[in-house]
This record gives sequence, C-alpha cells and structure tokens, in this order.
Amino acid sequence: MDSGGAVRTISIASCLEKMGHQIIMLTGDNPLPAHGYHHIPGEWNGFKMYGQPGYFMNPSFYRAYVRLLAKSPDLIISSCPFQSFMLVQQAKKKKIPIVYDSHNVEADRFRSSGNHFKSLIVRKAECYLARHARAILAVSVEDRKLFKQYYDVEALLLPNGVDVKKFSPDGYNAELISTYELNDKRVLIYFGSYDYPPNIEALRYLLKIWPDILNQYPDARLLVVGRYPPDWAGSIPGVIVTGPVDDIAAHIRLANIVVVPLKQGGGTRLKILEALACGQTVLSTPFGATGIEPDQDQKALILSDLNDFQNKLFELLHSPPDPCSNMISKDLALKYDWCSMVANIDWERLLL
Repeated sequence: MDSGGAVRTISIASCLEKMGHQIIMLTGDNPLPAHGYHHIPGEWNGFKMYGQPGYFMNPSFYRAYVRLLAKSPDLIISSCPFQSFMLVQQAKKKKIPIVYDSHNVEADRFRSSGNHFKSLIVRKAECYLARHARAILAVSVEDRKLFKQYYDVEALLLPNGVDVKKFSPDGYNAELISTYELNDKRVLIYFGSYDYPPNIEALRYLLKIWPDILNQYPDARLLVVGRYPPDWAGSIPGVIVTGPVDDIAAHIRLANIVVVPLKQGGGTRLKILEALACGQTVLSTPFGATGIEPDQDQKALILSDLNDFQNKLFELLHSPPDPCSNMISKDLALKYDWCSMVANIDWERLLL
C-alpha cells in the first residue's frame, strides 16, 4: 500500500471481506513477502508486467484471469480500464458482471497532463469498459460528470476514504522526533509517491518557496516522505527526505502542518484524508482538496490557491498548531471512513 491506487483497491477489498465476502486479488506485482505483512486480503494472485504495452495486452495477466474465472466468482471489480479488451469478453462468456472502480477518469487525466495521444488510446479502452460494466464507481462528483460527458454513462459515487483506526491522533513517536532532530522545530510534511508527476510538481513548488520560509523561520523543517524521492531534494538545508516508510501515520503525526500544493492529478487525495484523520491541520490548494468538503470555518482544511499559498503558510507558521491537536480535522475525516462508505454500496443489487 505505497501508492494511492493500491490503498483504494486494497481498502475496498478489505471492507468487502469484513462484510463476509470471499476476496480474490489479481495484481501486477512482485511476489508478496513471506512474513505476511502485505495487508492484502483474501487469496492473492500475481502476474508479470510487461511495461506500458502490458497494460493493454498481457499474456501473463490473461492466463491468470481466465484461470481465476474458472472459480466462478460472483463479481469482478476492475481498478483500472486499460485491461478492458482482455476483461470484458471472457466475463460476458461466463455471465459475470464487472464493476469498474475508477480511480480517475483516465482519459481526462492524460488529456489534462497534455498527453493527447495517450489520452486517445486510453479513451478507447475506458469507453469499452464503461459501456460494458454493470456499474462504475467514481471518486468525486466531478468525475461522475466527466463519465457522463465522455461516455454518456451514469456512475455511482464512492469517494476515497481513510482507515480511521490506523490514522488517528494517537501515537506520538519520540524515537522519530529524535531521529529527524525535530525537537522544538516548526515541521511541515508533504508525502506521496514521487514517481507520480503531480507530486513532483508540488514538491518543486515547495522547494521553490522554501528559502523564504527558512529565512523567516530558521527552525522550520520540511519532511519529504514517500517512495522514489528525487535525489536533488535531499541536499537542500532544512529539508529531510525519508524515502518510503513502514508507518506513514507515525510520520504524519510529526508535523505541525500538512501541505498539499497540488495543481493537477485526479481523484480525491488520500493524503489529505489521512492527515485529517490524524488530527492535523492541512493547507491545500482547492484543486488538491477536490472531492473533500472543507469545514465551514476552514480551521481544519484550509484552502489557498498557489498565488497566496506562501502567505497563508507564513501565517500558520507564526503560531503553528500542535501536532494532532485539531479535533475538527478528526470529525471531518470520520465522514470518509472506508468501511462505512463501502457498506453504503448495494453490492447485492449489482449481481442481479
């Protein structure tokens, strides 16, 4: 669970398992660790990836998929549309309904990033799956509108959520404070997967304004947490690059302020929900907070466009909130509890 897509897929599967359903997972992944701490529910099956072309045509995926269909599952949930040309026909032969759990409207995501050629290719695959799926799960109201606009189909709403038991205000970690030398420091954190271009773009923005922040607040520190961090970030004074970590919640709890200066991407940002559930104050662009309704007075989820983001950050750092002290944040996150939202989907009706 080291990317937003994996968190959503595994969280939905885990909630369905808790509801009493038997789960079979098929993922393009390396063999899971023998000690069993991978958190994947049910029975796991993997297939070999073949780079980007393998997203669309992959003999390893196809063989594994056909083998699992022989077990006569009641429902197939596809977390991405790229494999639709391999998915749909075999499912129709077996009369097994497919639910498309869309993490984004993928064609629009590629179009928005300026990659129009890939957008055209992805649009064909996504249209094929959207038109043949029994249901589509969209992460936001905006995505529901895009499905109607792109493919003339209706989608159900299942926003991204958060495990409110795992992400909580409890669990101050003195060892991590000591390791990163954060005692009596004003701590900001930005976390995510840095092989994802929108996260790199957001990090570049933070590092661009960082000299001004450090000049104003010499005791400020920026934690950069997540897989594939860029080498150039670690050499900047006041910036602490951790790379991937085993316990992201413990690292979120170290900060006074969680910053999310995103201006592109898709879906509902899991990082914001996880930070809110930890009782943290979050400063985000309005785009970064897409799909999350902020508190009325913006004392938990504070919105600012990039033109004023630095000024708002200066204001917050003047008297930074204590880590995990924002109970408005916690209450806001409770609305996005994974299992409550998954249970609200009428899964039995989707089988009819």
